[in-house]
Amino acid sequence: MTVTAYRCPIRGMPVTKPVIRSAASKQQLQQSLLMFLIKYRHNPVAKLLLLTASFQLAVAPAQAISEAEALKKLAVVPVFVLTDSKGVPLPIAKDKSLVLPLYLERAKAEAELAILQKANPSLLAKLVAIPLNDMTAKVKQLQVQLKDKSRPLVAPVISSSADRQQATLMLKQQGISDKKIQEGLAVPVFFTKPFMSLAGTQPANKATAPALPKLVFFMSYASLQAAIAKVPPAKRARLEPQVADLSAVLRQIIQSPQDRYVIFPTADYFQLVEKQRQLNQQRPDPKAQPQRPSPSPTPTSQPPGPAPALQAK
Repeated sequence: MTVTAYRCPIRGMPVTKPVIRSAASKQQLQQSLLMFLIKYRHNPVAKLLLLTASFQLAVAPAQAISEAEALKKLAVVPVFVLTDSKGVPLPIAKDKSLVLPLYLERAKAEAELAILQKANPSLLAKLVAIPLNDMTAKVKQLQVQLKDKSRPLVAPVISSSADRQQATLMLKQQGISDKKIQEGLAVPVFFTKPFMSLAGTQPANKATAPALPKLVFFMSYASLQAAIAKVPPAKRARLEPQVADLSAVLRQIIQSPQDRYVIFPTADYFQLVEKQRQLNQQRPDPKAQPQRPSPSPTPTSQPPGPAPALQAK
């Protein structure tokens, strides 16, 4: 899955191209420019070059988290993958590539599984739920292990048709053309302007630091609407639904000077966590009998809180 390409921008959140990444680097460059000016103070060409360099001198905010840490926020987004009986993913040969769909919607994945089983009755296929961050790493491993390099492996994240239609409608209302939407919108992610937030947590080893509220992104429009409905009416009226591609969201998370953003868990995530909790309760004492692993991996991180905890920023 490719998540680094720039997609539909997030309106209201400017992205500055970094020129210099630290104040120390800026100071060093300023000292160099000063020495340059002293040495060539009588040269008009040198002065022009110095003036141009001064305009370009800017400090980009330090990254709050790395790309790997940003991807960990996708642990609360399970995707459903078609595999064989041993859990090995089943890519589909299409044109000149191998396509491994990663379904955000369980119902869509189950429908595709039924089609596959009908076409191949002898194939013991099944669905496996895997956190999106783990599946991203798995796809990279499969791409490296692929013997036939003439057929590259691609793993698109498949959103629901309803979310895709809603995102397209919202972007068209913003004046974005059909062509740009088709080229730039791969995985729609929804949020509000201003952002809704979750109560912040106290940073480790910083008892005096204020707890920062976390600004929330949603993987489905239905989840966004459910959260908006729980906001007090006075604040709800000023919330404007927005949409951006997942790649733009990840870029914003990485480039933010503080770790301020979270991905709200999907409905399937909550269901998988509850199912796993019930299985753990039904298991016998581990000292009496070894535990058997669940056939479908489920996310391990805990949800940040129920929708009622959301509030307008």
